[in-house]
Amino acid sequence: MSSPSDFDRHARQLHAASLASLSPQTLARLRNARQASGQGARRSRSLTWLGATACTMLLAVLAASQLLPPRQHGAPAGQMPTIAALPRADEADAFVSTAEVLDQNPDLYLWLGSDAWLAME
Repeated sequence: MSSPSDFDRHARQLHAASLASLSPQTLARLRNARQASGQGARRSRSLTWLGATACTMLLAVLAASQLLPPRQHGAPAGQMPTIAALPRADEADAFVSTAEVLDQNPDLYLWLGSDAWLAME
C-alpha cells in the first residue's frame, strides 16, 4: 500500500507533465483569466467590507444617539437649563402619580382580595 507522500509526489509529477504539454499561448490565457478572476473577487470582497463597515457605523451612531440625554431646546449645549426651562407650577400639579391613582381606587384592592384573580392565570 502506498503512503500519502507517494500519492502527493505522483500527483505533482502528473501536474508538471500536464503543464509541460500545454502551449505558451494557453498558459498565458489561463494566467490572465486567473488574474482577472482574482481582481473581481477582490473588488467584491472590498465592497462587502465597505458595506459591512457602513452598517456597523450606522448602528453605532443610532445606539449612541439613544444613550445621549435629550437636549433642552431653550438652552445651548453645555449649559444648565434656566428657571424658565423648568415646568410651571400648574403643569407640575397636573401630574398624578400611579400610587395616587391606586390609593383613590379601592376596587383594585377588592379585586385582589377576591378569587377572581385566579381566573387570570
